[in-house]
Amino acid sequence: MTKLKDIPRVDRPREKFLEKGPDALTKSELLAILLGSGIKGVNVKKLSQQILKKFGKKFFNVTVDDLCQIQGIGQAKALQIVSAFALTERIHDEQKPQDNLILSAKDAIALVPDLKNKKQEHLVCLYLNARNVLLQKETVSIGTLDKSIVHPREIFAPALKSHSAGVILIHNHPSGDPTPSEQDKEIAWRIVEAGKLIGVNVVDFVIVAENGIHSVLGEAKEAKNLSNVEYVADGNQTSLFDFLVDERMVYDYKKTSQTKKKRKKGSVRIIDLFAGIGGFHQAFHESGAKCVFASEWDKPARETYFHNFYKFSPELFKSGNFVGDITKVNPREIPDFDVLCAGFPCQPFSQAGFKKGFNETRGTLFFDIVKIIDTKKPAAFFLENVRHLFKHDDGRTFETIKKVIEEDLGYSFSYKIVKASDHGLPQNRPRLFMIGFKDKNIKFEFPDPVPLKYTLSDVFGGKCEKDIGFTLRVGGRGSKIDDRRNWDSYIVDGQVKRLTSKEGLKMQGFPKAFKFPVSEAQAMKQLGNSVAVPAIKAVAEEIVKTLKKYERKR
Repeated sequence: MTKLKDIPRVDRPREKFLEKGPDALTKSELLAILLGSGIKGVNVKKLSQQILKKFGKKFFNVTVDDLCQIQGIGQAKALQIVSAFALTERIHDEQKPQDNLILSAKDAIALVPDLKNKKQEHLVCLYLNARNVLLQKETVSIGTLDKSIVHPREIFAPALKSHSAGVILIHNHPSGDPTPSEQDKEIAWRIVEAGKLIGVNVVDFVIVAENGIHSVLGEAKEAKNLSNVEYVADGNQTSLFDFLVDERMVYDYKKTSQTKKKRKKGSVRIIDLFAGIGGFHQAFHESGAKCVFASEWDKPARETYFHNFYKFSPELFKSGNFVGDITKVNPREIPDFDVLCAGFPCQPFSQAGFKKGFNETRGTLFFDIVKIIDTKKPAAFFLENVRHLFKHDDGRTFETIKKVIEEDLGYSFSYKIVKASDHGLPQNRPRLFMIGFKDKNIKFEFPDPVPLKYTLSDVFGGKCEKDIGFTLRVGGRGSKIDDRRNWDSYIVDGQVKRLTSKEGLKMQGFPKAFKFPVSEAQAMKQLGNSVAVPAIKAVAEEIVKTLKKYERKR
């Protein structure tokens, strides 16, 4: 196989770009520059050609997961490519004529000028990108004089096809009265819930008639004294998600406040940040605690979370307290809670001398945890991260976290590197656990290790050469069994067997009833990002016991 260095410099993608400009390069050569390097036996130009051939005209819609299925393409490289596409699309959208920008109900109605005169009920959907630019207009239902039947799949199928971030529903009333009926409210609720599940934002539900228009979002703003709020045209749309849910699963447009539920004596409430598929939620639920708020931005992970936790935490979802991007949440709007739980991503921290307090962590997701703790002042927190955080940047990152928690927030701080195998699971998975209490007088002891509850032979249902397996990971799946990077292949009954999500759930300690409503590739990715439930549960039980013991003393 010809190596890139053997190709004349004038024909190498980077040199060719610098000498002749982008128009002189083929698509595969431009992609080669993004890739940077090839893989063993395949130079970068050849690899680019293979990728383009695989995805063809659909390449612009390729996902990180799609690219990671190609040997030699890791998550970081895939993310770099997909981010380049997203940036290109965003800049292109911003240069489009502003006629396609929808910033109010009036803008939406202007796109259906004849709808108010229709003698039959119609439902028209406007599909938008994250900046409220119209992507597509679709009539999804035509009914009778007083009835229109519609299913959420008819609304969201075009949204998924056009990769829409949001949808505005416009419905006419042939009677001439734009006042929403009870049926309108019920349909709106179902559509909002369906949109939450699949990650498409229901921006507004507008009723148009001869005697005027009625914006459900506008009425919700007025009910909540937010009449000055407008749509945001840069990826943070105001929506029905935020306004129109009550505990009866029915819209109540005139409801201005929710009854604050008193905490039951002895119960412990948690919030689940960077929730993934809910390992913390599962562990604390089994420990007798209640999750009152959760945040996860990844759409497939949200789908798995909803699928498994709605059955025993329905109020979490009905109340609108299962949110996406935690950076967009005002901490004051989070319900009161006792324990903050977070398996937060570790981003680079400032190295400016550890003298800036909260400012030291700005630009990191840890800062959002700090803001929430500082605002809500919970009784305790439970943070989890990779073992390497302890030594990251020669220990300065960890020292920054410790300093902010102890000195700026005023909490106690205990930590320990805990293996999943310390708590009965046949997987190494060493993780850094960090625990703290608002009352620094509280003494916390990490639970002692316990013997293995089962081995890899029990997991696979056959004789495995290892009792304890490798740590489940996100990338690198499919390496050969003799590769030092292998983590998902084992010798079972003398044959090579690759780990599936079925075995992965057992290695992470999730219950048998836990199911994945997503693809196998997504399931394995989600497991690699998850926490080991029994290890979390052992610490959760100790936290719950400690808080209850402290409460009795008071």
